Amino acid sequence: MVNRKAARRYTKALYGLAEELKKTEDVRKDFEDIKKSILASKGLKMFIESPIINAAKKTEVLNQLFSGKVCDLTLKFILLLNDKNRINMLFEISDNMLKLINEKRGIIEAQITTAFNMSDKEKKSISDMLKKFTGKEIIPEFKTDKSIKGGFVAKMDDRIIDASIARQLELLREKFLQGSFNN
Repeated sequence: MVNRKAARRYTKALYGLAEELKKTEDVRKDFEDIKKSILASKGLKMFIESPIINAAKKTEVLNQLFSGKVCDLTLKFILLLNDKNRINMLFEISDNMLKLINEKRGIIEAQITTAFNMSDKEKKSISDMLKKFTGKEIIPEFKTDKSIKGGFVAKMDDRIIDASIARQLELLREKFLQGSFNN
């Protein structure tokens, strides 16, 4: 089980150091690659989370995996996590780091669900609307779900904007049932 508070503390400490050393962009790229690698490799995930493999063996393998592929700051941080028996937090810290860097840069990720595939122009229109709403740059990720009938649902951090036809019909139904439907 990952201790979320500890993961956030490690993330903030590394971010502060990366800022100080002007390595934020290098660290961002490293953690983007690390996150993708862990998601893509069940074996890597199991290795990182395994309490059976001793720290010395993990250090050896982590050096082989990441040496020359990530900046020195990131490698030292990964080895520190391992030394402190916190390497199981690597994925959580990677995710936190990417979110923190985006937050500091005024960028927010949005998972946008629509009923059908949209044209690039329509996607840009929704992204622009969300940018205006949040005041932040949007990194959109689009997917489809026919159950929403039309419109869209956008999830950004802890906010959900439900502009789907399914939700509008649900609200209309509730108004009818309450008898508060006024023309």
